[in-house]
Amino acid sequence: MPAKNNEQPGTRDNDGLHRRRGIWYFCLTIDGERRFFSTKTRKWNEARTVRANAVKAQLENRLPSDSSKWRFETLLARVLEDRKPHLSENTIRLERERSGPLLKHFSGRRVSEIDADAIRAFQVARLKQVGSRTVNLETKVLRFVLKAAKTWGTISDDFKALKEDRRGPGRAIDEAQERILFDTARSRPGWDAAFYAALVAANTTMRGCEIKGLRLADVNLMEREVSVRKSKTDTGCRRIPLNDGALWAFARLLERAAALGSFAPDHFLFPQFLYRKTKADGRPAAGYDPTQHQKTWRSAWRALVKESGRRAGREAARAALDAGAGLRNAIVAWKRAASPFAGHRFHDLRCLAITKLAESEASDQTIMAIAGHLDRSMLEHYSHIRAAAKRKAVESIRSYVPEERPVPTVERVQ
Repeated sequence: MPAKNNEQPGTRDNDGLHRRRGIWYFCLTIDGERRFFSTKTRKWNEARTVRANAVKAQLENRLPSDSSKWRFETLLARVLEDRKPHLSENTIRLERERSGPLLKHFSGRRVSEIDADAIRAFQVARLKQVGSRTVNLETKVLRFVLKAAKTWGTISDDFKALKEDRRGPGRAIDEAQERILFDTARSRPGWDAAFYAALVAANTTMRGCEIKGLRLADVNLMEREVSVRKSKTDTGCRRIPLNDGALWAFARLLERAAALGSFAPDHFLFPQFLYRKTKADGRPAAGYDPTQHQKTWRSAWRALVKESGRRAGREAARAALDAGAGLRNAIVAWKRAASPFAGHRFHDLRCLAITKLAESEASDQTIMAIAGHLDRSMLEHYSHIRAAAKRKAVESIRSYVPEERPVPTVERVQ
């Protein structure tokens, strides 16, 4: 006769539970092998619920795997290694960087111990250091680990991602700032790759990864067109017509690529510099490899953006002094002119190109086809209509302006 709900049964029960040292356990047959699990409770009613959920999870193939007993750092290393064949080098690098805060917070714990409360504690701690977007990207890597251990299904309903700023961090600089940026980038030969790439991005909406992945066969100067065959998304694969600025940049890039050894149609437009490679005899490699593309121009980009801010500040301060303003006003003008370049990303040039398209009379469908967007929400995410264009549009509206009438005077009655 089974025990009542408020009674404690014996060491064994008809519901498939048995007790060891006061803790209830149950047994499941997995792949033909009997395995015992602890309910981690001394209460029979709670233990019965735990066993019922485990049986249901087994039927739905959601039962935690053996890897759920591993330490977090061990399974994380395994998951990152298993994902490498399916990811690009840049994505592998990003996931490795995002794993750092996870290791610092969850190292030493078993994966099965990471529940919704533990994830919320991680979100709260990280929000004091970085933005919500960064935290969500880090928890995305955490989900890969939990899914590998098949523990994510039990906590997914209790997990909530942090709310992000849908406007995005992109900024569209104005024409004067754009001129300063490109004039500065052109001023040093060591910045030529970053300069040409920036000019292409600002005139075609191409991402940095799309520009790096271009091959010689993808550029058609006669047809004034470039073909993006590999992109971040499937909709990113597209053909983009070239304006005069992009055509000039691609012509210079083809000359540069030929000088660096790229001549076959499948050679990359940005061949890889081999200074980081090492030969078999231990000496560093030299030259360029046209069968591999350049990995980054981050150092050159950061340097030229910093120099652009200084240049804009000098011009603004000089103009303020020539106008008779004092030194304090000149310093304020310097800081105001240099601020748009602080933290200016290469990806912001894509935002600039989309903003220019949005300011034109092009339809949303045309803009999305050029930019490689799937829906309008992404178009709104990247499009930042500048204040000058908004002011011009509002001023074009015909409006009624009341005429000023003299206010009648009222005589005071004695």
